[in-house]
Amino acid sequence: MSSRPRLVRSIPFWGLIAGSLASGIAGTMLLTDRLGAMASALTDGTATGIEVYVGQIEAVFGAILVGAGIVGLALALTVASIRSFVPSAPVAAPLAPVESADRVEPVASAAPVASAAPAAPAASADSIEDGAAQASATGSTDAELAPAEPRN
Repeated sequence: MSSRPRLVRSIPFWGLIAGSLASGIAGTMLLTDRLGAMASALTDGTATGIEVYVGQIEAVFGAILVGAGIVGLALALTVASIRSFVPSAPVAAPLAPVESADRVEPVASAAPVASAAPAAPAASADSIEDGAAQASATGSTDAELAPAEPRN
């Protein structure tokens, strides 16, 4: 059994085939209907401007639908042939459940735990300003200055 479903069971693949067939069939029906009506009206000599000019546009639209159906079927054939070349990955055997004697029980109290080490004091604004004043007085850059020790 492969990890991916077969192409025969793929809903988008069948949607592509169904949509392509529907487009091709609708385009063929529209194309033949409009061209037939236009040809009979022109041979009888009863053709109006609407039948001739609008009929041409509708026939072109039918031809576009037929072309879209053919392209969709060609795409479905291409997807099917490419999918046949892709090897399926072997499915790993399911792992047996691990029996563990050491079970971790949840902690009964949700009280916050205090840290054992005190937090380091942050640098104060005075020490930062002193470092900037020292840098401007000596003309040194930030790369040359060592970080200033915080004052207490």
